[in-house]
Amino acid sequence: MLSTCLWDKDKILKIIEILNKTYSINFNEFIVKNILDSKYDVHVNYFEILTAIILSQNTSDRSAIKAFNNLKALLKEITPISIATADDNILKNAIRVAGLANRKSRILKELAFVLQHNPLFFKSLEQMDLDEARRKLLELPGVGLKTADVFLLIVLKKPTFPIDTHINRIVKRLGVASASDKYEDIRMKMIGYLDGDINKLVLLHLLLIIHGRKICIARKPRCSQCSVSKLCCKNL
Repeated sequence: MLSTCLWDKDKILKIIEILNKTYSINFNEFIVKNILDSKYDVHVNYFEILTAIILSQNTSDRSAIKAFNNLKALLKEITPISIATADDNILKNAIRVAGLANRKSRILKELAFVLQHNPLFFKSLEQMDLDEARRKLLELPGVGLKTADVFLLIVLKKPTFPIDTHINRIVKRLGVASASDKYEDIRMKMIGYLDGDINKLVLLHLLLIIHGRKICIARKPRCSQCSVSKLCCKNL
């Protein structure tokens, strides 16, 4: 039984293959992919995307996209200056649909103040290695491990792996991670399994979240409908 739960690169690739066939969907339901995929020939506004990720904290991407669109309609362009000069109450009302409006508006104001005075911040991130860029992002107001890793992996294409509640739950049920593994333990394992392959890390990240929303839910997981159940240690 134990040997069945030993994981390696081939088994992780198998998970990606199966889930990719199971969920042949448009990843634009994720707020960052939604914004990036709409930028065809224009410069990507890094501050705008970081704002979107912060709006998505502790809420669904659907609600975060609504809040982001409200903010975009209000400000026309989301920049440190436009956020810093926006009326507090109007800003809160615009993002209220994403929840925690007081906290998120305060964070956006603090973030805007910091980045107003460091206009080359994102340009410098592009040139840094992963660890240095991660440290710099984590110094910003409201930016935790998952927010930093989402930005680094999906936006800047650096080899990291964000862990949300769905991913944490699934990898522990699968047996990829142990019950005692923390965020950093899981992140490093996933990067190692995929040899830092950016495209595969992005794909696995998104697929596991979808799987966690639809099948491997927190309570009463739908194991009988799970396409990767034969690889899952929970069912041994």
